Amino acid sequence: MICLFADYELWLIAWCFFALSCGGFIKGALGVGTPLLTVPMMALVLPPQMAIAIMAIPVVIANLWQFSQAERSSAVVRRFWPTFVGILFGTWVGVKILSVIDEQTLLITVGIAVIAFALLQGSSYRFYLSESMIKPGGSLFGLSSGLIGGISSFFGPMLMVYLISIRGLDKRQFVSAISFLYVSAVVPWTINLYLFGILDEEMLIYSTLAAIPVTLGMVLGQRIRGHISDEKFKMLIIGILVVSGASMLWRAFQ
Repeated sequence: MICLFADYELWLIAWCFFALSCGGFIKGALGVGTPLLTVPMMALVLPPQMAIAIMAIPVVIANLWQFSQAERSSAVVRRFWPTFVGILFGTWVGVKILSVIDEQTLLITVGIAVIAFALLQGSSYRFYLSESMIKPGGSLFGLSSGLIGGISSFFGPMLMVYLISIRGLDKRQFVSAISFLYVSAVVPWTINLYLFGILDEEMLIYSTLAAIPVTLGMVLGQRIRGHISDEKFKMLIIGILVVSGASMLWRAFQ
Protein backbone atom coordinates (compact mmCIF):
# COMPACT_ATOMS: atom_id res chain seq x y z
CA MET A 1 0.00 0.00 0.00
CA ILE A 2 2.83 2.40 0.86
CA CYS A 3 4.37 1.96 -2.60
CA LEU A 4 1.15 3.30 -4.14
CA PHE A 5 1.88 6.70 -2.59
CA ALA A 6 5.67 6.64 -3.08
CA ASP A 7 5.44 8.95 -6.10
CA TYR A 8 3.40 11.56 -4.22
CA GLU A 9 4.69 14.06 -1.67
CA LEU A 10 3.08 14.30 1.77
CA TRP A 11 1.74 17.83 1.19
CA LEU A 12 -0.05 16.67 -1.98
CA ILE A 13 -1.70 13.75 -0.16
CA ALA A 14 -2.66 16.08 2.71
CA TRP A 15 -4.20 18.59 0.28
CA CYS A 16 -6.27 15.88 -1.44
CA PHE A 17 -7.44 14.57 1.98
CA PHE A 18 -8.49 18.12 2.89
CA ALA A 19 -10.28 18.62 -0.45
CA LEU A 20 -12.13 15.31 -0.11
CA SER A 21 -13.14 16.11 3.48
CA CYS A 22 -14.49 19.50 2.39
CA GLY A 23 -16.49 17.84 -0.39
CA GLY A 24 -17.91 15.34 2.08
CA PHE A 25 -18.83 18.13 4.51
CA ILE A 26 -20.76 20.01 1.81
CA LYS A 27 -22.48 16.77 0.76
CA GLY A 28 -23.50 15.99 4.34
CA ALA A 29 -24.78 19.51 5.00
CA LEU A 30 -26.54 20.22 1.69
CA GLY A 31 -26.85 16.86 -0.08
CA VAL A 32 -24.88 18.14 -3.10
CA GLY A 33 -21.57 19.63 -4.12
CA THR A 34 -18.93 16.93 -3.57
CA PRO A 35 -17.40 16.69 -7.10
CA LEU A 36 -18.14 20.35 -7.84
CA LEU A 37 -15.93 21.45 -4.95
CA THR A 38 -13.47 18.57 -4.69
CA VAL A 39 -12.52 18.05 -8.36
CA PRO A 40 -11.36 21.67 -8.96
CA MET A 41 -9.46 21.64 -5.64
CA MET A 42 -7.66 18.36 -6.45
CA ALA A 43 -7.09 19.44 -10.06
CA LEU A 44 -4.83 22.19 -8.71
CA VAL A 45 -2.28 19.47 -7.84
CA LEU A 46 -3.37 16.48 -9.95
CA PRO A 47 -4.23 15.94 -13.64
CA PRO A 48 -7.96 16.78 -14.12
CA GLN A 49 -8.78 13.29 -15.45
CA MET A 50 -7.22 11.72 -12.35
CA ALA A 51 -9.12 14.11 -10.05
CA ILE A 52 -12.39 13.09 -11.72
CA ALA A 53 -11.60 9.35 -11.60
CA ILE A 54 -10.75 9.50 -7.88
CA MET A 55 -14.30 10.72 -7.16
CA ALA A 56 -15.95 7.66 -8.73
CA ILE A 57 -16.28 5.44 -5.63
CA PRO A 58 -16.87 8.25 -3.07
CA VAL A 59 -19.84 9.70 -4.97
CA VAL A 60 -21.47 6.28 -5.33
CA ILE A 61 -21.02 5.46 -1.63
CA ALA A 62 -22.10 8.94 -0.49
CA ASN A 63 -25.33 8.93 -2.49
CA LEU A 64 -26.26 5.33 -1.68
CA TRP A 65 -25.69 6.06 2.01
CA GLN A 66 -27.67 9.30 1.91
CA PHE A 67 -30.59 7.74 0.03
CA SER A 68 -30.67 4.73 2.38
CA GLN A 69 -31.20 7.18 5.27
CA ALA A 70 -34.02 9.01 3.52
CA GLU A 71 -37.50 8.87 4.97
CA ARG A 72 -40.26 7.59 2.66
CA SER A 73 -37.75 6.64 -0.03
CA SER A 74 -40.47 4.74 -1.93
CA ALA A 75 -42.47 7.99 -2.24
CA VAL A 76 -39.37 9.71 -3.65
CA VAL A 77 -39.01 6.97 -6.26
CA ARG A 78 -42.69 7.27 -7.28
CA ARG A 79 -42.50 11.03 -7.62
CA PHE A 80 -39.20 11.27 -9.47
CA TRP A 81 -39.01 8.09 -11.58
CA PRO A 82 -39.51 10.06 -14.87
CA THR A 83 -36.39 12.08 -14.00
CA PHE A 84 -34.54 8.82 -13.34
CA VAL A 85 -35.49 7.47 -16.79
CA GLY A 86 -34.53 10.77 -18.42
CA ILE A 87 -31.07 10.65 -16.80
CA LEU A 88 -30.43 7.10 -18.02
CA PHE A 89 -31.44 7.88 -21.59
CA GLY A 90 -29.67 11.26 -21.61
CA THR A 91 -26.43 9.72 -20.33
CA TRP A 92 -26.49 7.10 -23.08
CA VAL A 93 -27.06 9.81 -25.73
CA GLY A 94 -24.36 12.02 -24.18
CA VAL A 95 -21.75 9.28 -24.31
CA LYS A 96 -22.75 8.49 -27.89
CA ILE A 97 -22.24 12.07 -29.13
CA LEU A 98 -19.18 12.77 -26.97
CA SER A 99 -16.84 12.29 -29.92
CA VAL A 100 -18.60 14.78 -32.22
CA ILE A 101 -19.84 17.59 -29.97
CA ASP A 102 -17.96 20.77 -29.10
CA GLU A 103 -17.67 20.23 -25.34
CA GLN A 104 -16.26 23.71 -24.68
CA THR A 105 -19.23 25.49 -26.26
CA LEU A 106 -21.66 23.26 -24.40
CA LEU A 107 -20.00 23.87 -21.01
CA ILE A 108 -19.79 27.63 -21.53
CA THR A 109 -23.45 27.85 -22.58
CA VAL A 110 -24.77 25.66 -19.75
CA GLY A 111 -22.43 27.23 -17.17
CA ILE A 112 -23.68 30.74 -17.96
CA ALA A 113 -27.31 29.51 -17.99
CA VAL A 114 -26.93 27.81 -14.59
CA ILE A 115 -25.40 30.93 -13.02
CA ALA A 116 -28.16 33.11 -14.50
CA PHE A 117 -30.88 30.77 -13.20
CA ALA A 118 -29.29 30.66 -9.74
CA LEU A 119 -29.25 34.46 -9.58
CA LEU A 120 -32.90 34.53 -10.74
CA GLN A 121 -33.92 32.08 -8.02
CA GLY A 122 -32.10 34.18 -5.46
CA SER A 123 -34.06 37.27 -6.48
CA SER A 124 -37.74 38.14 -5.98
CA TYR A 125 -38.54 36.77 -9.47
CA ARG A 126 -38.36 33.07 -8.69
CA PHE A 127 -39.42 30.41 -11.19
CA TYR A 128 -41.55 27.49 -10.00
CA LEU A 129 -42.94 24.42 -11.73
CA SER A 130 -46.67 23.79 -11.30
CA GLU A 131 -47.67 20.49 -9.70
CA SER A 132 -48.87 19.14 -13.06
CA MET A 133 -45.47 19.89 -14.64
CA ILE A 134 -43.29 18.20 -12.00
CA LYS A 135 -43.14 14.81 -13.74
CA PRO A 136 -43.00 16.05 -17.37
CA GLY A 137 -40.49 18.71 -16.33
CA GLY A 138 -38.52 16.04 -14.47
CA SER A 139 -38.19 14.02 -17.67
CA LEU A 140 -36.76 17.02 -19.52
CA PHE A 141 -34.42 18.05 -16.71
CA GLY A 142 -33.32 14.43 -16.27
CA LEU A 143 -32.64 14.14 -20.01
CA SER A 144 -30.59 17.34 -20.02
CA SER A 145 -28.73 16.29 -16.86
CA GLY A 146 -27.83 12.94 -18.40
CA LEU A 147 -26.86 14.52 -21.71
CA ILE A 148 -24.57 17.10 -20.10
CA GLY A 149 -23.23 14.56 -17.60
CA GLY A 150 -22.55 11.96 -20.29
CA ILE A 151 -20.46 14.51 -22.15
CA SER A 152 -18.77 16.33 -19.28
CA SER A 153 -19.45 14.42 -15.97
CA PHE A 154 -21.47 17.40 -14.63
CA PHE A 155 -24.78 15.75 -13.71
CA GLY A 156 -25.68 17.90 -10.72
CA PRO A 157 -26.49 21.44 -11.91
CA MET A 158 -29.60 20.62 -13.96
CA LEU A 159 -30.93 18.37 -11.18
CA MET A 160 -30.48 21.16 -8.63
CA VAL A 161 -32.17 23.64 -10.99
CA TYR A 162 -35.11 21.23 -11.28
CA LEU A 163 -35.51 20.53 -7.57
CA ILE A 164 -35.32 24.13 -6.35
CA SER A 165 -38.04 24.91 -8.93
CA ILE A 166 -40.50 22.69 -7.04
CA ARG A 167 -42.53 24.77 -4.61
CA GLY A 168 -42.61 23.51 -1.01
CA LEU A 169 -39.72 21.04 -1.31
CA ASP A 170 -37.98 21.28 2.09
CA LYS A 171 -34.35 20.44 2.80
CA ARG A 172 -35.12 16.85 3.89
CA GLN A 173 -37.10 16.14 0.71
CA PHE A 174 -34.44 17.87 -1.42
CA VAL A 175 -31.65 15.67 -0.02
CA SER A 176 -33.73 12.49 -0.44
CA ALA A 177 -34.59 13.34 -4.05
CA ILE A 178 -31.11 14.50 -5.11
CA SER A 179 -29.52 11.37 -3.59
CA PHE A 180 -31.89 9.09 -5.53
CA LEU A 181 -31.28 10.97 -8.78
CA TYR A 182 -27.52 11.10 -8.29
CA VAL A 183 -27.40 7.33 -7.81
CA SER A 184 -29.11 6.87 -11.18
CA ALA A 185 -26.42 9.09 -12.72
CA VAL A 186 -23.16 8.15 -10.99
CA VAL A 187 -23.50 4.35 -11.01
CA PRO A 188 -23.62 4.11 -14.86
CA TRP A 189 -20.97 6.85 -15.02
CA THR A 190 -18.62 4.87 -12.77
CA ILE A 191 -19.18 1.71 -14.80
CA ASN A 192 -18.31 3.65 -17.96
CA LEU A 193 -15.11 4.99 -16.35
CA TYR A 194 -14.11 1.39 -15.64
CA LEU A 195 -15.07 0.07 -19.09
CA PHE A 196 -13.13 2.85 -20.84
CA GLY A 197 -10.04 2.16 -18.71
CA ILE A 198 -10.04 5.53 -16.92
CA LEU A 199 -10.76 3.81 -13.60
CA ASP A 200 -8.01 1.21 -13.79
CA GLU A 201 -6.84 -1.01 -10.90
CA GLU A 202 -4.59 1.65 -9.35
CA MET A 203 -7.19 4.40 -9.69
CA LEU A 204 -9.79 2.06 -8.19
CA ILE A 205 -7.65 1.73 -5.05
CA TYR A 206 -7.14 5.50 -4.81
CA SER A 207 -10.85 6.08 -5.35
CA THR A 208 -11.81 3.54 -2.68
CA LEU A 209 -9.43 5.15 -0.17
CA ALA A 210 -10.86 8.57 -1.07
CA ALA A 211 -14.20 7.44 0.35
CA ILE A 212 -12.70 7.66 3.88
CA PRO A 213 -12.22 11.46 4.09
CA VAL A 214 -15.46 12.03 2.17
CA THR A 215 -17.37 9.89 4.70
CA LEU A 216 -15.75 11.69 7.65
CA GLY A 217 -16.75 15.03 6.15
CA MET A 218 -20.30 13.81 5.52
CA VAL A 219 -20.79 12.76 9.14
CA LEU A 220 -19.85 16.26 10.32
CA GLY A 221 -21.92 17.93 7.60
CA GLN A 222 -25.04 15.96 8.50
CA ARG A 223 -24.82 17.26 12.07
CA ILE A 224 -24.67 20.82 10.75
CA ARG A 225 -27.70 20.36 8.44
CA GLY A 226 -30.12 20.15 11.36
CA HIS A 227 -29.21 23.72 12.35
CA ILE A 228 -29.88 25.18 8.88
CA SER A 229 -33.35 26.62 8.20
CA ASP A 230 -35.17 25.71 4.96
CA GLU A 231 -34.80 29.26 3.59
CA LYS A 232 -31.08 29.41 4.36
CA PHE A 233 -30.71 25.89 2.93
CA LYS A 234 -32.24 27.04 -0.37
CA MET A 235 -29.93 30.07 -0.51
CA LEU A 236 -26.93 27.82 0.09
CA ILE A 237 -28.10 25.55 -2.77
CA ILE A 238 -28.28 28.64 -4.99
CA GLY A 239 -24.70 29.39 -3.96
CA ILE A 240 -23.68 25.85 -4.91
CA LEU A 241 -25.38 26.37 -8.29
CA VAL A 242 -23.24 29.46 -8.90
CA VAL A 243 -20.16 27.37 -8.02
CA SER A 244 -21.45 24.66 -10.39
CA GLY A 245 -21.71 27.11 -13.25
CA ALA A 246 -18.25 28.45 -12.46
CA SER A 247 -16.89 24.87 -12.38
CA MET A 248 -18.31 24.31 -15.86
CA LEU A 249 -16.61 27.46 -17.14
CA TRP A 250 -13.36 26.36 -15.46
CA ARG A 251 -13.63 22.95 -17.13
CA ALA A 252 -14.39 24.56 -20.51
CA PHE A 253 -11.11 26.46 -20.53
CA GLN A 254 -8.89 23.60 -19.28
